[in-house]
Amino acid sequence: MNLRHIEVFHAIRLAGSINAAAERLNVSQPALSRTLKHAESLLGFKLFDRVKQRLVPTREAELLFAEAVDVHGALERFRTLARNLGRNPDDVLRVGFLPSLGVGLAPKVVSNLPKHWEGFKVELFTHHYDVLLKRLHALDLDLAVAFNLVETPGINSTTVGTMSLTYLETDDPAKPFNPSPVHLSEIDMQSFVGLEKESPVGVFLKAAFDEQGLPYEPRISVHTYSVAAACVSQGVGCAIVDEFSARFTRGVRLRPLVPDLKFSITALTSENRAISNAEEMFIRILKSACQELHREA
Repeated sequence: MNLRHIEVFHAIRLAGSINAAAERLNVSQPALSRTLKHAESLLGFKLFDRVKQRLVPTREAELLFAEAVDVHGALERFRTLARNLGRNPDDVLRVGFLPSLGVGLAPKVVSNLPKHWEGFKVELFTHHYDVLLKRLHALDLDLAVAFNLVETPGINSTTVGTMSLTYLETDDPAKPFNPSPVHLSEIDMQSFVGLEKESPVGVFLKAAFDEQGLPYEPRISVHTYSVAAACVSQGVGCAIVDEFSARFTRGVRLRPLVPDLKFSITALTSENRAISNAEEMFIRILKSACQELHREA
């Protein structure tokens, strides 16, 4: 089978009929039927049985489909990369932020864009870390802003600032506010909303607890700081979040942590292409914005 055969097989398996698959691929029904028959003749077995006007995949087809999904995904990534390589790099700057940095840092950066960029387009996206990396590799993003937690092959990293983690508790008017630092040993895991241990930040937090000889077993695990902060604002429990997410969450109290947990904020770019003048300017603005946010704290 060639790539066209796999593409047709994949489309029919998802669509469930020749007509729907032909519309999906923007080809005629007879052409699609011929391609399917040719693929089956090469394989020596049927891929679909017709049952009540629908094409039902055979057992062999189901086994092949798992591999076809991987091939189709690789083909789509190839097409995306090819399309992005032909894009004019000077007309728009596409920047991805982690959700927590998109709330606090991105607006500050945009407000600092130079006046002569008025005719220049900037597209901002918020994604989780793994999606940012995928889009950078595909050249679907020009630049990403994230925490410097792990080194990734094929990705360049430039430090633009630092950020501390902070302890967050519900703002209860009935309880006096104690601004003293909170040690990790004081955190009650039964009321703790933590980052899931499989996430990069969760790995970072678990390592911090391990260094203190403490268990990291949150009662509630979430994927992002913003969700953890929102849970605290609703009285669910306490959390450890980044200072930007904490600062832009209502109904919470902030207290420093002991030990002080901080890491770098980095601008990520792909090693597969040179950095443009616009990206270099954006990185300088990122550094300035990080400094301003710390002065405002």
